[in-house]
Amino acid sequence: MNSRKLLASALILGLGALAGCSTEKPEKPVSFQKDVLPIMKASCAECHTAPDGEGYQKSGLAVGTYEELMKGTKMGPVIIPGQSLNSSLNRLAEGRPGVDPSIQMPHGKVKLPEAQLVLLRKWVDQGAKNN
Repeated sequence: MNSRKLLASALILGLGALAGCSTEKPEKPVSFQKDVLPIMKASCAECHTAPDGEGYQKSGLAVGTYEELMKGTKMGPVIIPGQSLNSSLNRLAEGRPGVDPSIQMPHGKVKLPEAQLVLLRKWVDQGAKNN
């Protein structure tokens, strides 16, 4: 009986030690300056630049700087730091179900590549930092 208790204790301790060890590397932070801003400039700034961009005139959203992007639209923020599922930027860029195709971004152009959508999602989920 003691050997069973000893074996059970050893197994529990061993499993506990394994649970504490992770082989996954910590997720690399996504940089606004290096990763996000180039996407905004290449795919969004044509329309979302103050004061004359068509998208800016309609929505009030400019994407040339971190401050402009975080300010959002005339109707409010497009980014909720830490919540890509609830951020309008992500919903519109990804063309999620329920998003009116007429306002999917980039408007009238090919959807962003999946790798760029993943970067935007990770940046928002990591807190949408000005880094």
